[in-house]
Amino acid sequence: MNILIGENIKRLRKQKHVTQEVLAEIFNVTPAAVSKWETGETYPDITLLFPLSHYFGVTIDELMGYDYLIIENEMKTAIEEINNAWLVENNWEKAKSLAVTARIKYPNDYEIMIKYLFFITGGQADNDPKVLINNQVDIVRVCDLILDGCSVENYRLEAISYKAKVLYATGNEKSALELLNNFPSFYHTVNQKIEQLYPKNTDKFFKQLTQNLYELTRFAGNKFGKHIVYDKLLLSEQKLSIVDKLYNIYNLIRYDNDLDVLKIFISETMKEVVHRKCFIEFDEVEKEKIEKMISDIKS
Repeated sequence: MNILIGENIKRLRKQKHVTQEVLAEIFNVTPAAVSKWETGETYPDITLLFPLSHYFGVTIDELMGYDYLIIENEMKTAIEEINNAWLVENNWEKAKSLAVTARIKYPNDYEIMIKYLFFITGGQADNDPKVLINNQVDIVRVCDLILDGCSVENYRLEAISYKAKVLYATGNEKSALELLNNFPSFYHTVNQKIEQLYPKNTDKFFKQLTQNLYELTRFAGNKFGKHIVYDKLLLSEQKLSIVDKLYNIYNLIRYDNDLDVLKIFISETMKEVVHRKCFIEFDEVEKEKIEKMISDIKS
């Protein structure tokens, strides 16, 4: 984003047919100061922005050369590029670099702030405490900007979450947990409340109920997959046996559309186990077996 205030002052001054000397006298500055404004060497003092805009009959935004439609399109493109690098190309470093650049270029956009926090902290989970500690000043500063000025509740909750992560990384677990008490329980989530909004014999209720069911099923499958991976009481053979049982159940109901929920649960569970297989002491044969299972389910 370019600040074009110098070019605009020069253009507007000429439109009013006044010299640099006259403009300088009106605003109690030197002609040299006006000249530096117009060449872009310096900017007017912030206290002069409103008087200048009033004198020329334009808004402050117009005086500074902001074109919000162009800027909004640029920000939208920047966010799309970040998402594409991360979700399509699976290129973390590229996405992170784009997020950092966007944060510098568009410092007041809350969605970009959230993207920036995601990448400089290392994601929403499995954060490296050293990374959080090294970036804690910037993380807290951006979170405070969101909490002080943003009205989007999801962004505010994300900011609270990242502040809690920093507190925990620095050894303040109590304060981190106190912050997270601002979050709603499972029973007070937006989709649960929307479901409860409609009478139970309506199509809208059933549609929302179904949406909630599938969302919770994916969530539960993801959690069960993590449960299998991180259960220290289970040997790797036992973990593989559980996955094998799930796979056999999936094959039994593969073509049964009445049991789609169960298929989703199994699929999400197995995807999470495959995703985190490095935390399980699988040998190469076991790894190959489990990857074939998930590949078969995806197909």
